Amino acid sequence: MSRSTLKVTTFLFALLLSTGSFAGAAPAEDVAADWRKDVDLSPVGDMAVHVQGRIKSLASHANGMMDAVSGPRSIAGQSPTFTYLDMLFRPDAYQDADCIYIKNKLVRNTIAAAIDAAEPGLKNRMEVFRTSGLISPELLDRPEVRPILSRMESDLIRTAKQIDAIKVARAVMSPSLLLDRLRVIPPATDDSDGAWHGLAEVMFLPLDSDVADAALEGLPEQSPIPGIDEARQRQAAGAWRDLVNAWSAQDAAGINAAGTSLAQTLRSMNPEAYPSSERLSWENWYFEADQLTRGWLLYMFSIIFLLLGVVYRWKWAMWTGFAIFFAAFGVQTFAVGLRWWISGRWPNSNMFEAVTTASWFGVLCAAFLEVAWLRKTAFRGLLPLGAAVTAMVALMTANFLPVYLNPNISNMMPVLHDVWLYIHTNVIIFSYALIFMASVTATLYLAYRLFGGKAVYARAGGAGALVLAGPDGHTLADLAEARRRDRLGEILDGSTMLLMELSFVLLWAGIVMGAIWADHSWGRPWGWDPKEVFALNTFVIFAILVHVRLKSRDKGLWTAILAVIGCGVMLFNWIVINFVISGLHSYA
Repeated sequence: MSRSTLKVTTFLFALLLSTGSFAGAAPAEDVAADWRKDVDLSPVGDMAVHVQGRIKSLASHANGMMDAVSGPRSIAGQSPTFTYLDMLFRPDAYQDADCIYIKNKLVRNTIAAAIDAAEPGLKNRMEVFRTSGLISPELLDRPEVRPILSRMESDLIRTAKQIDAIKVARAVMSPSLLLDRLRVIPPATDDSDGAWHGLAEVMFLPLDSDVADAALEGLPEQSPIPGIDEARQRQAAGAWRDLVNAWSAQDAAGINAAGTSLAQTLRSMNPEAYPSSERLSWENWYFEADQLTRGWLLYMFSIIFLLLGVVYRWKWAMWTGFAIFFAAFGVQTFAVGLRWWISGRWPNSNMFEAVTTASWFGVLCAAFLEVAWLRKTAFRGLLPLGAAVTAMVALMTANFLPVYLNPNISNMMPVLHDVWLYIHTNVIIFSYALIFMASVTATLYLAYRLFGGKAVYARAGGAGALVLAGPDGHTLADLAEARRRDRLGEILDGSTMLLMELSFVLLWAGIVMGAIWADHSWGRPWGWDPKEVFALNTFVIFAILVHVRLKSRDKGLWTAILAVIGCGVMLFNWIVINFVISGLHSYA
């Protein structure tokens, strides 16, 4: 089929959907209002779809597409797969539905104020919009709103990016685009690596080539795709039309039957090219479970008990904290491993993966050191405490800010396929996790000083203090109350130094490896890119810390202050550089 014919076919399909004229059936009048709850789209969600060079589950694809429309919000409590198909089959139902997400609060308030002034009757709806950020296409087309959007589009610094996002959302809602993205027909059996085909290429094929189908009369004629079983193509076309008609009639049983039939038929076309049903099902489940980012709750509970164990040396609290900490680590390890298996690559190619994997590295390091050495020293529980805070913050960010940390799985850019990338990126994000952990123990030390603690520090240094349990081999619990309080300050300072020393070495190694990778990929080892500059700035902060540690009288205080400052520089490098300042490493 030619490209122009495909466009016409797509347009006709969208028109037919809006009028419900595939089989001449109008939506049923006596249909239960809660028909949606009886719809089971699991078979449809587990179908494979080819998107931007990657084969993923349709549920994962729908999640990414709807993320461009409604952001982190769900529309009427519907799953992304349901919303995707509903927008495709019933586009008119979404013209006055609040479904487009506007993240920028300035844009929200300006639009809401204009609509409030023009039509006071929409005041309550605008209050909801100010909170949720969701607004309908129809409201965006109001005469008082269009000039505002046009004006904001020219404000490149504050609002232009948001207006672009609105345009993308409206484009994604187009039935023609939604249909075009459904490339669910696998390639011919003799070309398993070939291109996948869209349903638009076969949807008008009659079930029987020798018998005319009255429902298709007057529609463009289509020819089967060469190399793919013709009978199965016709079965898929029939199942797709059944799905359209059942959806128009709000017939949940019909939708379930047609969806199951379509999924089975598509897989049977070329089983070798089709991903395993297990992988597609797990990918579907992974996104339904919000990428297991709710594991931050486990880390939060572990923090409570570990903090009690560290401060008061209550054994029951320490053991409870350890149990919850390792349970949370197990959940996060499963999430990282599952994403690795689903994507076919180590998860470190976008901001979501960098943040979650970095925190996993930190927890892994803390767990290893705790089990191998620290459990028999006065440092017991401190590194797991810092790692738990780090992982909790990382997973909370991923869970509550999906607009910034997009969880969708995408292919890695070709330039990033370099062994030095894997080494450089993993070493850098590992060092970032340790820097954040050091800021946690440094903050505890500052709190200790704030509440009357003495100006003490770990005289043996950070890594050297690993072998020390206390003066004369005694544990912290064996000491007198006054000495125990002083010893707590020494332990906090020693933990900070231990983490700072490790992160200092890793950060330097990561910068050097990044230069090697840049030389391989871009032909120069250093380009003064903002990300490179602020990574170097972070390293300089820690170099200053080392020298201040040698010369300062109040070593513990200045170590803690510089550790917190270094963490701030690192976060600036990771957040502002990635999302605000454009560069080779940024997501701006």
